[in-house]
Amino acid sequence: MTEAKNNTQAGTPGLIMESLWAPLATRALITGAELGVFSLIAQGTRTAKDIARAARATVRGVRMLLDGLVGLGYLNRNGERYGLQPVADTFLVKGKPGYLGDLVITLGMLGMRGTWDALTDSVRSGKPTATVDVEEAGREFFPKLVSGLFPGNYNTARLVAGSLSAKARKSIRSVMDVAAGSGAWSIPFAQAIPEARVTVVDFPEVTAITREFAERFGVGGRYSYLEANLRDADFGRNLFDLIILGHIIHSEGEKWGKKLIKKSYQALRPGGLLLIAEMVPEDKRSHPWIPAIFGLNMLLLTTEGSVFTMPQYRQWLKAAGFKKVSSIEAPAPSPLILATK
Repeated sequence: MTEAKNNTQAGTPGLIMESLWAPLATRALITGAELGVFSLIAQGTRTAKDIARAARATVRGVRMLLDGLVGLGYLNRNGERYGLQPVADTFLVKGKPGYLGDLVITLGMLGMRGTWDALTDSVRSGKPTATVDVEEAGREFFPKLVSGLFPGNYNTARLVAGSLSAKARKSIRSVMDVAAGSGAWSIPFAQAIPEARVTVVDFPEVTAITREFAERFGVGGRYSYLEANLRDADFGRNLFDLIILGHIIHSEGEKWGKKLIKKSYQALRPGGLLLIAEMVPEDKRSHPWIPAIFGLNMLLLTTEGSVFTMPQYRQWLKAAGFKKVSSIEAPAPSPLILATK
């Protein structure tokens, strides 16, 4: 949004207009993913007519969609033939390691089909329109979400696991992945450390997905499962060398987030590591905008969820007993947090 901000500073409504048009751009991207146009183009189906036939859509509609995706920077056009820009080729072609098409559809539709329509009411009342942090709703919601989140989280976790020193990797033999979802945050550690065993904590409706991904990536034999509500689950004491909290504190909120950190501290062995992946807004909550807007999503979908700043996390981690707290830069909306017991 840099250009739009510059326009605003120059006395034009550029930022306002960009915000107003943004939902339309999102909808075009979702439709492209739903119809599979990026994968079709990657397979060699390049004209609007051929893509329309394969997608069972009209030529007129597909041509307009494709031209819109050209304008957004996802496609390029040479005469009647369309091609993929690098970002689409890397992240929107089904079957590729970085594929995010399912995530585009899942998260995009949260904003497109009614949830965000009630934002004004939620801001007034302070109450959500849905409650995915409540057990019954969570058992239905999270299985739909976690598969789509896998590629981005997996690639980030793989970089973090690869950045650990040989000494650090040697010290990790037991891992707990809390609210593991697809296992995206722990699978790279299991791959990088063949001696490590992983314990997953999640609803049984979700661990079925974890098992599938762990088997797919060749580490299923080293996974075990604690199927429970993480608020009730006993993590034990002095059992683990690494505990991962991958994007769970934002839905738990401050009260339960602090308890989760404390339980993790107790379950770690001396010298053990706690890795937290989260949406962390800048200290003054002014920039970058994605974590701040994500906080509004927590208002809509949870009873207590929110986003928290790095000083808040440092305070909570120190209060729990962690000796050292650092951040890790990663290809994600926010840095990761690493705390040492």
